[in-house]
Amino acid sequence: MAKYEIEVWSKSGKPLGNIRQFCKDLTWSKSLNDVETVTFSIDLMRYEELLEGAGFKNDPFGLLDVGNHDIRIKRNGKYLLGANIIQIGYSVQDPSITMAVSCYGYLNYYKTRYITASYTDWWQEDILNDVIVKCNAETGGDYGVRRGTTTGGHQVKRTRTYLRKEVKSLIQQMSDVINGPDFDFSPDKKFNVYDVKGVYRPSVRLAFPGNIQSFNFNRSIEKVSNFVWAVGSGNGEDAVIATSEDTASENALYRREKIATYNSVVLQDTLKQHANAVVHYTKGIIELPSVTVPDGVLDLNEVDVGDTVSVSMAGALSLSHINGNYRIQKLDVSVDDNDSETVSIAFDDIDIEDIIAKQETEE
Repeated sequence: MAKYEIEVWSKSGKPLGNIRQFCKDLTWSKSLNDVETVTFSIDLMRYEELLEGAGFKNDPFGLLDVGNHDIRIKRNGKYLLGANIIQIGYSVQDPSITMAVSCYGYLNYYKTRYITASYTDWWQEDILNDVIVKCNAETGGDYGVRRGTTTGGHQVKRTRTYLRKEVKSLIQQMSDVINGPDFDFSPDKKFNVYDVKGVYRPSVRLAFPGNIQSFNFNRSIEKVSNFVWAVGSGNGEDAVIATSEDTASENALYRREKIATYNSVVLQDTLKQHANAVVHYTKGIIELPSVTVPDGVLDLNEVDVGDTVSVSMAGALSLSHINGNYRIQKLDVSVDDNDSETVSIAFDDIDIEDIIAKQETEE
């Protein structure tokens, strides 16, 4: 069984203490190229006792406050993720008052930041890091994020023009195009870029019946698209247009067309990259299982999003083809008061409408 710590850190980067013993209902999640989450609850009276012991007797927001404090989750002595406190909800169930604390990972710092900049023939990794530097230079805009380890980004050069572009979407959509890099933010606020995040873990074998507690998946062609029209800036025949198709998919599943609209995209090359990405993600039958495993099956200090593990299902002919290697897209973890874990795993869960929405305002 794991041992968890919930550390509170100040805005200035100072550790304020481990509050695990006061917290209940701990959950956390990681998603590939997306924001992490942390939630937990605290009895308000116990919290105010904690405040006095921590030197904040007359300052109820000195230890936990929205925007001003970060949470770093540690498991068996190793940091897993960091997140900023976004919301604290108070509710009464007589005679107790509960504080429900919700936190989001550092990527969400950039959900309310916008940038205007141009890059011509830059390595994609350098674009991303320069955007962070530009955000840091603005008044009140330095969240403490710094350039971290880079194992990728120098395989593709890109040309981009941004006009009041939301920075969170900018970072995510760079990862969504073909050959786009993966990225993450470390618990100590280092921005890391990878050609491909994760490793193959042959020792991790998930099986049903066996160590998989429950599962679900749908076999569907509802969202299959093998010919994409990408329509950019302009009206009618003057609009910038790019197309992309996969003939193998067309022959196997009939021609399935999709129009993706990018009203703000003016560069033909950018539009073509977006169209290629949509086809790449939607050309095949969608059949991705999600599974739940009980405590002790995964070592979450080792297994991470981006890793590839073995998944097999038996017991019925209709399940037997689920037998291969799958890349982890998301981990959702519930931790009870004894630090026992229940882990839900999603594999390559692609939401193409979300990808298009992230791409839409790129120029």
